[in-house]
Amino acid sequence: MTREPDALPRWSVGRLARLVRPDTAAVIAIVLVASTVFFTNLTGPAFQDDEGTYTAQALSLDDGDLAPYTYWYDHPPVGWIQLAMLIWIPRLFGLGDGIDIAAMRYVIALYFVANAVLIYLIARRITVTMTFALLGVAAFVFSPLSLSLGRQIFLDTIALPWLLLAFYLVLSPRMALWSHAAAGASFAIAVLSKLTAAVMGPALLVALIDRRAWQGRMFSVMGFLTVGALVLAFYPLMALLRGELVSGDGHVSLQDGLLYQFTAREGSGYVWEAGSARSELLLSWAVGDGFLVVGGAIAAALCLVSRRTRWVTVAVGSFFMPVMVGEGYLPSMYIVAGIPFLCIALAAASDLIRRAVLRLGRDRLPNQALATPIVLVGVTLLMLVQTPVLGWVARDRELLSSDQNSDFRDTLEWMRANVPRDDVVLTPYSMWHDLDSRGWDDSWTMIALEKADLDPAYKVQHPTGWEGIEWIIEGPTVRSNLEVLGLTTASTALQNSEIVRTFGAWNIRRVQTDASVGP
Repeated sequence: MTREPDALPRWSVGRLARLVRPDTAAVIAIVLVASTVFFTNLTGPAFQDDEGTYTAQALSLDDGDLAPYTYWYDHPPVGWIQLAMLIWIPRLFGLGDGIDIAAMRYVIALYFVANAVLIYLIARRITVTMTFALLGVAAFVFSPLSLSLGRQIFLDTIALPWLLLAFYLVLSPRMALWSHAAAGASFAIAVLSKLTAAVMGPALLVALIDRRAWQGRMFSVMGFLTVGALVLAFYPLMALLRGELVSGDGHVSLQDGLLYQFTAREGSGYVWEAGSARSELLLSWAVGDGFLVVGGAIAAALCLVSRRTRWVTVAVGSFFMPVMVGEGYLPSMYIVAGIPFLCIALAAASDLIRRAVLRLGRDRLPNQALATPIVLVGVTLLMLVQTPVLGWVARDRELLSSDQNSDFRDTLEWMRANVPRDDVVLTPYSMWHDLDSRGWDDSWTMIALEKADLDPAYKVQHPTGWEGIEWIIEGPTVRSNLEVLGLTTASTALQNSEIVRTFGAWNIRRVQTDASVGP
């Protein structure tokens, strides 16, 4: 009688390898790698004023408010509501070294990792091979643009997983009504997290409609549009219930907020104007990661040749349209929403080239399995040629090792130790909540820089104008903000102040008034 081979142990590597599907293993690997990269030197990149704004707005929900100052509908609140719901996670583990922005960056980790996973899943859903799907994820995780802007607390980053989830759902091979309706809801949440996500609407419709006909297509389209519209209605309904839907005397309104964002805000100029803010910003993106921006755009054009990837062309084109043809305000973090689609374009185009190599070399390649390695080697060589020129590797090394916030921390500690809690202080938003929550606890004693000019409540609280300010914290962006936003009250206070202490690019200044100087 022959002896049967010994059974594998219950939890052996071999047994687990048979139980875990390749795609599942790939997703697990993506989560581990993306998390490791994200958490490396997370608090190193300089804290930004916008990060402080969204952190303060999220934490103000603890007091039942949508913002620490007057909420004026500059953005829908869904983005920072999500931050507020998740801040308990870094607090539970004591992350952030006692700095609010640093702790909130750990919340953004969830979104960053979700984006990496969804890039892979979407690429696989449009039948991209695992090799090139992982290539797209690698382009996202290791891009200097992702490691800088993508790890900061921006509403664009919060909107992205919802936007990518919407594409994943509309591309479902089952073409089920529920998945298309859910895609509409997910897209609406993305728009309510950051309004600029709406530019991807045409690409979503192309992804939904430009497929083989199926029974119930009209119901799917109507479900997508109806559910999406119902969720989007949350924003105007909220404004209506607060009596702030349309413009009027004595109150802010949704109408005024939208008009400011899309018409009244100072523009960035045209992209073809030499020296315009728009052209310089586009150049900075290309310098930050030329392979992704330029290569991704070319790859998106290649995606036009296949019906299953045509929506990628529309997505990248929709993203770049406001950049190339508009003159309105263009924020630096706008590129964040485009990075995943550029990565998907790279993965999809690489796979299309692989398929073309297979067709052309069907009779010439000794082994058709060589097609994938050939294309992969070609793409890798292209990356190796490009990255030294553009400083990709060097930039990644800097982002994952340098500490740009040591002066921020020193300034914060000096203020906490030396300034009386009843003194009126004007500070950049990046530092505002960390100071206000450490003894001031009054948004009109510890004042965010722009609120002295832009919030009418300041004149009620400080009728003497700039003379009501006793201290100014001058961070690296303060003077540019004063100029761009036309902050006359803050500018006058700064002109009438003297430096008391300096930490690198941060100056702590004492405002000199008749009252402070004395007889």
